[in-house]
Amino acid sequence: MRRAPGTGRRAPEDAEGRPPLSRFGAKFPGFSLKPTAAFWIFMVVVPLLGVAALNTGNNALYLLLAFTLGSFVASGAFSRHTLSRLRVSLAAPSEVFAGAAVPLRLTVSNGSSWVPAAYTVCRLVGMPGHVVVPRVPPRGEASVTLPTIFARRGRRRLPEVQVEVRLPLGFFVKSVRWPQDGDILVYPTRVRVGMVRWSGLVRREEASAPGRGRRGGEVDQLREFRSGDDRRDIHWKQTAKQQRLIVMERRERWLPSCFLALDRQLPRRDDAEMLERFENLVSEVASSALEQLHHGEPVGLIVGGAVTPPGTGSRHARRLLEQLALVQAVGPGEDPLPPLLVGEPVYRLAEAG
Repeated sequence: MRRAPGTGRRAPEDAEGRPPLSRFGAKFPGFSLKPTAAFWIFMVVVPLLGVAALNTGNNALYLLLAFTLGSFVASGAFSRHTLSRLRVSLAAPSEVFAGAAVPLRLTVSNGSSWVPAAYTVCRLVGMPGHVVVPRVPPRGEASVTLPTIFARRGRRRLPEVQVEVRLPLGFFVKSVRWPQDGDILVYPTRVRVGMVRWSGLVRREEASAPGRGRRGGEVDQLREFRSGDDRRDIHWKQTAKQQRLIVMERRERWLPSCFLALDRQLPRRDDAEMLERFENLVSEVASSALEQLHHGEPVGLIVGGAVTPPGTGSRHARRLLEQLALVQAVGPGEDPLPPLLVGEPVYRLAEAG
């Protein structure tokens, strides 16, 4: 905690350990003041105008000097009043993909009861994108589209918005930064894909103990009942004919090969090049899933040991995209694929040969 100026007491802090904002800081969060070329011209012209007024004793020059200095003060007060009354908020669309243009919705509200805000510039902090809001009426608001790009997938905080005011005379660029509440889930980059690598799974309930019948699969043969067999596998028609218990021995039944299996284990977890290749692999899996779902094909997802059953529709697509947006690479042996996974087509990274 920081000590309050001029006292031996400590100033209270907020939940994140930051000192409380002053009244000025509350009205102008992240305030900055940057002089423009017009300001430096003003600083040269005003002394020359003052010298000319003193040497000539011309009242018109005195009036012009007074008007110029008054305009400077009025411009500062006007822009400060405008800036203190502005508030901004961002809203993101429902689907955001990394590397693609994202149309954020920016709403600027003006709390002033008599002064409109004209040609306010709003910029995203730390990200590309800015927009000019032509006019925000008193006690009103204006909404515009602010395009930007999120470079990486994952959960991201909404960026701060820097609000800049130049008018009416443009001697300074006065700006404040408004933090935004909430975050946004950025889906993997969409890429062009080739042949889809389908995998399948054995149903867990079918992998029974050795010597027992396997329920749900195709009938392989009929045989006499043995101790330990499941009575649900009794073939009652043959039992009635032969006057002894006959059971059906089944083959393993596979789920349809409509799973995309992503192995998130990397041979070298801290290798930057391999992590970048893993990002490309995640993008390929996500794009393959979207393409198949677009054609009405059911798609399931296996990420490490987590299995999402096959499904279709937009809700299922969002579920898969959310999983892939948050997946992280791990080291060898940390999250292996299910042992019941069958088939070689797995999205996996291997050491370069």
